[in-house]
Amino acid sequence: MNENNLYILLDVIFRNGSVKRLTRNGIEFSDIAIQTNRAISDGLVTNSNNRVILTEKGVELLKTLEEKYKKTNKNEWIEKDEKSRVDKKEKSFIFVPRQNELTF
Repeated sequence: MNENNLYILLDVIFRNGSVKRLTRNGIEFSDIAIQTNRAISDGLVTNSNNRVILTEKGVELLKTLEEKYKKTNKNEWIEKDEKSRVDKKEKSFIFVPRQNELTF
């Protein structure tokens, strides 16, 4: 796993977030489990009381990786919703949707 994905994994564990951030990068759930086990064996993460939390070493590594990989430009972390995009129409065009396509 590259450093960017390791940063995301540590950040997800630290913030108790969702692993969907990793799956959006193309990482499979089995690979996430393998990397989590590797982080536990490297001493970055501990499993106590049925919780996965960062150790001091993991928090320090997260802080150093955060300086390098944290996205502060909103254009990098807000994705455009292309499926809801409507083609441009003329100003005089009146849009009337089909009744069977209306959903509320």
